[in-house]
Amino acid sequence: MRIIGVVALAALVAIPASATERLVTGGVVRGTAQTDGSEIFYAIPYAAPPVGDWRFKPPAPVEPWQGVRDATLPAAPCLQHDEGWNSDDAKKSREDCLYLSVRTPAHKPGDRLPVFFWIHGGSNRAGAGYGYIESTIHRRGIVLVSIEYRLGVFGFIASHALSEESPTHSSGNIAILDQIAALRWVKDNIARFGGDPNNVTIAGQSAGATDVGFLMTSPLARRLFAKAIEESGTPGGAIPPRSASDGEELGTQLMTGLKLADTAGGLKALRDLPGDVVLKEGDKLVPKGIDPTAIWAPAMLDGYALREGPRDKFASGRQAPVPLIIGNNTREFPVEMPDDAARMLVKTFYGANADAALKLYAADDPVLGSLPTRVLSDVIFRCPSNTFAEWQAKTGQKVWRYQFGLGVPGSGKPVEHSSELKYVFDDAPPNADFAKWPPLQAYWANFARTGDPNGHTLPQWPVFGSGANYIDFTLEGPKRGTDLRGPICRLRNP
Repeated sequence: MRIIGVVALAALVAIPASATERLVTGGVVRGTAQTDGSEIFYAIPYAAPPVGDWRFKPPAPVEPWQGVRDATLPAAPCLQHDEGWNSDDAKKSREDCLYLSVRTPAHKPGDRLPVFFWIHGGSNRAGAGYGYIESTIHRRGIVLVSIEYRLGVFGFIASHALSEESPTHSSGNIAILDQIAALRWVKDNIARFGGDPNNVTIAGQSAGATDVGFLMTSPLARRLFAKAIEESGTPGGAIPPRSASDGEELGTQLMTGLKLADTAGGLKALRDLPGDVVLKEGDKLVPKGIDPTAIWAPAMLDGYALREGPRDKFASGRQAPVPLIIGNNTREFPVEMPDDAARMLVKTFYGANADAALKLYAADDPVLGSLPTRVLSDVIFRCPSNTFAEWQAKTGQKVWRYQFGLGVPGSGKPVEHSSELKYVFDDAPPNADFAKWPPLQAYWANFARTGDPNGHTLPQWPVFGSGANYIDFTLEGPKRGTDLRGPICRLRNP
């Protein structure tokens, strides 16, 4: 889905015959009309560049520009290191990255079409959103918005000095504030692209799904979206929230590693350092109680953007009362380890219920994979999705639960984390049936349009409801089920 090329934001260029323009916050942008009648606008700023004195600060208002701003080339991904899978994004990444992209379908003046607001995954430390704008989902009458947001240490670090300088006396959720700023931009501007600002579906995968859950709990994001989709991620999962003091301790670690004091003076010096230096030091941080690779996964309770743990807020029914699609893949991260180590994994996660859990895990499962693959998929993805689906349903909103079991088409590989993305964003091949190409795009588009994924030609997807119903996208086609992994999940979850 990526477009190869170096990002360029030209101030003024000759207007090509296919150019199209819109007035947005800050000025006029020029995109490109496509042969199918759609229009693509890349790299529209939704906040000021977060560089210099704005590094580590909440997103500032867009800086107005003169003339027409070119929006025909993708924005740079936010600054990140190369982790292998994100090599192309890492090469092009930079700090000046608070941009979003819009693809609008062919439409008439005055149309108010549903808006699909995409938050990319990548452990909140890597990845990019610009490539998704090439999706064909717009052909279903959907306005697609995909955003870049600050990653890693630049998006999630807290510190005493940052909290002291903040008017809200908080720090640590800058990236969540980026996402909220982008939603506010959509509220103010999307009607000019044929979108309905009152019919916005926030959707994300992996860390993007986790962030969707955070937005559902943040009072700052209320009334900025109407529906939500979480693919392979929840805001609670197996990792407890991080307190403000623990978050600020990470900031102290960062400052100490750079030989700076966690003071106003140290913060000024930190903002003067090259971004790559800060990024490298951020990779050395050691969080309390979790694997460092998941350092930016927990909710950071800053008292402003996120004021209480997501599990507590969902359990008490005080999250955003919106329809929800939530699900997981049958195997998220395939894992192999010796049997003794796998059994110890069960004991670690299930504690006093470990013996009962081991009995349920005893049989081989060719669909769900090896014992450690099953355990980690259950504990981190499957069981939390069940729990959050139940809590959301108790608010009186409709919830649709799914499990996805196909590999990336053409890869020859079994299902894994992120496998479902191609089925959401790409068209099915000609004459493909629902077993070969599950109709996720159609379900997602229907949900964005009406709050219900079902449609006339689609297999019926039952609402989660009191029966814990779900749809299972299997190699034999979509199948309905109930109580997904309920016996094992009830040994761990409340």
